[in-house]
Amino acid sequence: MSNPFPGFWGNERVARILFRALQGGTLAHTLLFTGPAGCGKKTLARKVAERLFCPDLCGKCRNCALLKRGSHPDFLMLGPEANFVRLEQARRLQSFLTVPANSAPYKVAVLEDAHRLTPEAGNSLLKILEEPRERTVCILTADNVDNVLPTLVSRSQVYNLAPLPPDELKEILVAKGAQQAQAEFLAAFSGGIPGKALALLADSAFSQQRENFARDISAVLARRRDPLEVAEAWHSQPQLFLDLLDLWLRDMLMLQTRQDYRPANIERADSLAECNAVCPVDKVLFLLEESVLARERLQALCNSRLVFDSLLLKMWEV
Repeated sequence: MSNPFPGFWGNERVARILFRALQGGTLAHTLLFTGPAGCGKKTLARKVAERLFCPDLCGKCRNCALLKRGSHPDFLMLGPEANFVRLEQARRLQSFLTVPANSAPYKVAVLEDAHRLTPEAGNSLLKILEEPRERTVCILTADNVDNVLPTLVSRSQVYNLAPLPPDELKEILVAKGAQQAQAEFLAAFSGGIPGKALALLADSAFSQQRENFARDISAVLARRRDPLEVAEAWHSQPQLFLDLLDLWLRDMLMLQTRQDYRPANIERADSLAECNAVCPVDKVLFLLEESVLARERLQALCNSRLVFDSLLLKMWEV
């Protein structure tokens, strides 16, 4: 079967099951798509709406045109406000689903980040989910089924979306204009999450940040650069630089322990070799542990500048 939801990548098994349910008229009134941010939950929700509104995906009818413009009266997408999905938004969704469809065969509402529903908002949705109107579909998205109110999960058909295999994501990135080595890095760095990889591919600043990172870590490990100066630069984007550091250290470790290893940072093989020349395996392992500790300290709301001062000083030490 060709992709039943054009423009949605990966998770073919989930797509096939959804499509069969849609074709057979057995699609539940409430669907719950779970998976890490950027794995395609919102995209799949929109693709399901497109199929429900126009089974042929003709791209020419009124339903297709209105969906494409984002102005279809029978489609609603809501997300958190100030980090929570509150009672007012839940009531808006309820009101939307209780009114008959205007022009489409169905009414479809998408509620992003259902794990951020306040208890009051979640409980207010129960009636509309327990007693849905005919030809209505409510699609919830969440990072993990365990973080959603059990009463909502029990009323939903749950589909878990997984990260893509690296080779599959690399093909997508190359098709979007990435060079092969760049695609390899982004597939590894994003953890197989297409949304994250594509966003970084389009982010012109990210390439420069990688360049700066490779220069900085080489200079610190070789004791050519004041580690506190580097900490000043890194602490402003702590998660980004810790992610870059973890993948870099992993490449260093694997290059020293496996002769056939192809590093994710293949574009910067010379810098990796320079780092490995002054940083043996035991120090790489030590720095990987320090990176884990840095993440834990940041999660505990420690001062990010002090966290990176400590980390970079450890890198600078012999």
